This record gives sequence, C-alpha cells and structure tokens, in this order.
Amino acid sequence: MLNGLLELLPHAPTVVFLVAAFFLPGLLVLLPLRTGLPAAIALSPAVTLLIFLAGSIVADTAGVPWNPATAALAAVPPVLAAWLAGRRFSFRTPLWPGNLGLPAKLAVGAGVAFGSLVTCLALLRGIGDPATASQGWDPIFHLNVLTWIQESGSASPWGVAPIFGASRSTYYPAGWHSAVSLVPGGVTEAANLSSIVIGGMIWPVGLMFLASAVLPRHPVAWALTPVFAASFVSFPFSQLLRSGQWPNGLATALVPATLAVGVLLLRHVISTERAGTPARERVLLAAVLAAVLGGCVAAHPSAVFATAVAILPFVAAGLLPLVVRGARRRPWLAVAAAGAVAAAAVAVTAALANSRLLTGVMAYKRAVRAEVPDSLHLAFFDLPRFPALSPPAPDDFNLAVGLLVMVGAAMAVFIREARPLAIAWLAFIALYVLAAGPENALRWLTGFWYKDTQRIAPFIAMTGSLLAALAVAVLAGAAHRAVSARLPSARTSGRWPLSQIVVGLSVAVLAYGTYWGSGAFRSADRVAVAAHNYVVSANPGTGALSRGEQEFIERAGAMLPRDAVVIGDPFNGETYFYALTGRRVVYTQLGAPTAGSPAKELLRSGFNRITTDKSICEAVLKVGATHFYEDAPGASHGSISLKQWPGFYNVPTEQGFEKVASADGRTLYRITACG
Repeated sequence: MLNGLLELLPHAPTVVFLVAAFFLPGLLVLLPLRTGLPAAIALSPAVTLLIFLAGSIVADTAGVPWNPATAALAAVPPVLAAWLAGRRFSFRTPLWPGNLGLPAKLAVGAGVAFGSLVTCLALLRGIGDPATASQGWDPIFHLNVLTWIQESGSASPWGVAPIFGASRSTYYPAGWHSAVSLVPGGVTEAANLSSIVIGGMIWPVGLMFLASAVLPRHPVAWALTPVFAASFVSFPFSQLLRSGQWPNGLATALVPATLAVGVLLLRHVISTERAGTPARERVLLAAVLAAVLGGCVAAHPSAVFATAVAILPFVAAGLLPLVVRGARRRPWLAVAAAGAVAAAAVAVTAALANSRLLTGVMAYKRAVRAEVPDSLHLAFFDLPRFPALSPPAPDDFNLAVGLLVMVGAAMAVFIREARPLAIAWLAFIALYVLAAGPENALRWLTGFWYKDTQRIAPFIAMTGSLLAALAVAVLAGAAHRAVSARLPSARTSGRWPLSQIVVGLSVAVLAYGTYWGSGAFRSADRVAVAAHNYVVSANPGTGALSRGEQEFIERAGAMLPRDAVVIGDPFNGETYFYALTGRRVVYTQLGAPTAGSPAKELLRSGFNRITTDKSICEAVLKVGATHFYEDAPGASHGSISLKQWPGFYNVPTEQGFEKVASADGRTLYRITACG
C-alpha cells in the first residue's frame, strides 16, 4: 500500500485540483445550511455539477470561455445565496446523526478511509502511469471532448456538437467534462485520476451517508458499507475503467447520496416520529433533493432512473400503511386515489414510450451477454468476466461478501426499515438479468441504461454492500447485548464503554478477515479489470495504441503547426493526436466517425488514390486535412484496418507527401499532393 501511495505523490497536485473541482463549490453551498459535515461532503459533488451546468450555459450564452476563473465566478451567486439563506433557513437537525459517540465516529471514519484506500490503490495499480491514454472506445471520445472544451471554451451540454461532427446543437451530458476540463495540464492525466476521485472518494462517502439514512439504528453498518463496497469489481473498476464510462460512472457515484436525501425526505413527510419537523425544513430538504437530482442530470440522466428504481420500495413501504388506514376510514377515497395512481403510471409509461429523446435509448440493440443461470451468478457474486468469455474459477466469485449480502437480505425481512433495501436489491438483480438477455418483452425496461449490464451492476453493489453491512451489524448488536449483560454497569458506560470496544474490535477483525481471506477482495481481478484499457502490445497495429505509439504521437504532434489537421485510421491512433497534442483530426471518435460526411466516407476508402483521383484531393481540402498518419494495419474494437479503412493503407507516399517524423513502423507525413 505504501508503494502505491508513493507512486501517487507526483500526481498529487492534479488529484487535489480534482477534489477541489468536484467538492468545493457544493460544499460551500451546503455548509451554511447546516446539513452536517459528512452529509455536506457526500452531497457536494452533485451540487457542484448543477452549479457548473448553469455556469457553462450562461458562459456559452455570454461568449465567455469556460475555465477555472469562470467556474469560480459561476459558484459565487449560489454560495452567497446559501450563506444569506442559511442565516434564517437552515436545518434544525443535521442530515447526519449528531448523537454518535467518539468510538462510533472513529469507526465510521476508519471504514470510509479503508474502503477508499483499498479502491484507490487498486485503481492506481490498474492504470499504471496516469499519463497513459486509455484505449477504451468511450475514453477516446471523452478525451477529445476535454480537449475541445479547453480549446473552444464551450462546456455546456450543447457545446460538444463539433466533436460529433454535427452542424446543429446536439445535447450531451457534459457534467464530468465541465469539471475535469478545469484541471490544468494534460487531459489524459486528469481524466484517469478523476476515476480515483469518483470511485475512491465520491462513491464510498456517498455509501456511508446512504447507510446512515437507510439504517439509522445500525452505526456499525455505516462503517462497514464502504469496506464491503470495495470488494465489488462492478464499480468503479468495470464501469469507470474497463468500460471507460467516465460521465456515466460519475452519475453512478452520485446515486447513493441522492437516494439518501430522498429517503430522509420521505421519512420527514410520512413518519409520525417526524411530525414535529417544521414545514420550512421539509421544503429545504426538498430543495436539496432537487439540487442533487439536477446534478445527477448534469452528470448523466440515467442516474435519475436508478434513483427512482431504488426509492420506489421505500415510497411503497411508507405509503402502504397510510393507504390501508385511509381505506378503512374512507374506502371510496382510497379507490379513487388508487385509480389516479394507476392512471398516472399509465400516462408516464406512455410518455416514456413515445418520447423522441428516449426512443433511441430504449430501443438500443444490445447483444446477449449471459443467460440464466450465468446472469444470476454475475449478479449475486460480481464475477469479473462474462462466463461465455472466460469460465469462472472459484476465486473469481465475491463469495464471502456475496453470502453476507444474502444473509443481510434474509435479516431485512425482520427489520422494518431494511425491507425496502432488500426489495431494491432484488429489483436491480432483475434488471441486470433482463439486460443480460436474451431478448424478451421486458428487456426494454433496461433501455434507460442502454441494456448494458455494466451500467446496472453498480447498483447491485450499492444495495448489496448495505445488506452485507447490515448482516454484520445485526450480529454485532447481538454480541454487544450479550457482552453488556455480563459486565458491570460501570464498564458499559462512559466515553469508552468496554462492551463497544470489544464488539468493535471483533467487527474489525471480521472485516479484515473477509478482506484477507478473499485475496484482498480479489485484488488481482480488480487490478486486471482496471488495467484492461491500459495494456499495450509490442506489435504496431495491434490495438488503438501499441507500445511506444503514445510517445511518438506526442513527439510528432509537437512538430506540427497549430493549424494542422491530421487524417488517418481512427481505430489505429489518428484520434489521439487531438487529445495528446491539441492538433485537430478529421475523425474525432470511433462511433459513427464519418458522421454523415460524404467527404469523410470517400477518404475512408479512397485516400490511397490521392495522386490519381481529383475527387480525393477535393475531399481532402473539404475536410481540411494537412497531414497523414500512417501505422501498420491491425485491428481494434472490432475494426479490421484493411477491411474497414482501406484508404489509409498502401498509400503511395513516394510522391505527394513529405515525411515529418518516423519511428517503429509509424510515420507522420505532410500532404503536398493537394497543394
């Protein structure tokens, strides 16, 4: 662990900047409202993203470039408003329980720190050098968006249209980009290290806050939830790094804290024990929930759907007793209310089904990834790979924590506040199985997540880690009562009660035993999954980047004039010139790279006819290409160079081209054939 921390030291300024970018604006807004420091920390990233969303839109409208100064200026009005409002409207009781003793506070802090440290070190080991560019499909696009924001100064959700090659404004959730683009220096390092902040800080703190809201009578669970969450491969390792879904991964990390506020608001509204809560405090809590939901939308709208799925069981559990009591007193009113709810559900379903914005998402075509029972094994035991790709070994199963989750779910049947949690866990398992396949009448329900199991699995980890912690907390509570009954009263009171210390040490030993006995929470698997997009081959043309190619692109790109535009096979290194050197490229992404452009499509297949076909030069001039990047033919992301991009191979560079740089089978040329 010490070696991992030492490796992070050279990148500490970037991490500090990222932490400030994600946490500081929201924290300054929430602190004067007296939410309690732990709650403010957990909720601040979502509030920050809402501030950045509004600020980036205003900056775009005013023609002001998005940069750290603009972001700081955008934060001033909400911070001032919160400090002024906080003098009259603030929480009488913090959102975080304030009656914890010192031992419990230390235990919770230790749990968050341990879970964070275990996650961060595995992420770092997987990434290796944070300056290494990810070769994932999504990261290539996201790195170029970061570069575009720094170049153009436009960070609004409608400001990334040029990256898509679109002539009209195209909406894209740019919350992650708006924060990470503020970091000075290379976008590659900032993007990679954002995974550390998202997965190793935002996620565990949010889970701890969620545990305190859902399981208020079990402080042991608050401490253990971040610890058990670190055992899951699905998040952050799979979604953030193997899939490279940085914006969606950020949205995932915001869900626990958002769900916690929703549960607290629900409890304030319907619970009899909260009947004395002032109405303005409930309004303030609703405002906080609206703000964090806005931050979720800024990150990625799918977070709102995940929060809705998770909170529905809590809503049902809270409203059902009220409905039953109302039905006994006024049955006709209850029937009318039930009819209204059913009509609203039908209306919402119809609206979603006919929404132009959602139609393409809900109908997204996704291949079958696994079928029952394999999909259940994946859902219950968090396998690092699909069984169809690699038959699982016994060590691949998250067995100890998975069994604790099941025990916790069984215990939840007898614990009133935990029952909705168990139902939410089962709901996400059902969604996971539907998304995995095969195609059926209900699979469209997972369209909110593009029918992608890796976008749903983190929520099984979210609810499952709480259930695993609950199982240990219940056992710890029973042990505490047994120990207290055998000790004199003088030994069970005071600031450091002996019974709490004995039980706390036992829980710590159990947690560490689970960690050690599972191979440091399957450390090899977590690191391997994190490293998936950072492994490079020694053979040129193998993968989007082969060994030494990033260094060559950075070196060659520095030789180009600022107005240079590079063309070549985007699946074989061309796209990286923009992110790594700031020089424009013709093909900015792997998904739909020709973007409906006839010129780009023609060059894809015919660039090698540049000296014999006038239409090729016309297309080159139209796209503005000035330089050609040539690499050995290969394959990456399912694209076979000679088949999908034949125009950029076997190019007669003896005439019409001037060599700029060459090394290890890679060459950058200046195009002179169309001059």
